[in-house]
Amino acid sequence: MAQVAAFFSAVNVLLLIGLIWIYASSFRKVQAQFTAGLLFFAALFLLQNVISLYSFLAMFMYYAPGVTGIMLAITIAQTAGLAFILWTGLR
Repeated sequence: MAQVAAFFSAVNVLLLIGLIWIYASSFRKVQAQFTAGLLFFAALFLLQNVISLYSFLAMFMYYAPGVTGIMLAITIAQTAGLAFILWTGLR
């Protein structure tokens, strides 16, 4: 189950790279503080997902079986939210 969570975490990394690209493009045009905040938030969220991906791949054998289900649910929820935000940003 940790491998599935790692897959969704990798998808999150790709979605966040797309969001950072959109926010950076917007910031170059507008240079608003709100856009800078979104860019900073997305960058920190990317860092969190890279660390999560590493932990899923390198330390999955240490996770208790009950924890992996919860982590998978959180990661899938993040994927759905990030996909929606990316979709709205591309429109």
